[in-house]
Amino acid sequence: MKELSTDELVAKTGNIYEAVVVMARRARQVNDEQKALIDKDREAVTPVEPKENEDFDEVEIDHEALLKNHTKFPKPSRVAIEEMAEGRIHYEVLPPEEAG
Repeated sequence: MKELSTDELVAKTGNIYEAVVVMARRARQVNDEQKALIDKDREAVTPVEPKENEDFDEVEIDHEALLKNHTKFPKPSRVAIEEMAEGRIHYEVLPPEEAG
């Protein structure tokens, strides 16, 4: 990702505060989308039932296998900033009487 200046973000919205609000809302949306994917993946994994005499202190964890199955997502704020810079975020400001 190339470096962005605040002037470039202001050029997209006309107001730095508006740009920050738009990117924050988009970052929350991205976070929710990623969380839904993680929850979906968790549901697919079958839980392991502990045995009666099993001592959890003696259980070995295969960290390598855990890393292979782990999906790494980009940070939501980074996604929002990139989308704003590329002009892929579309929004509209509602008049105060419609905003609620």
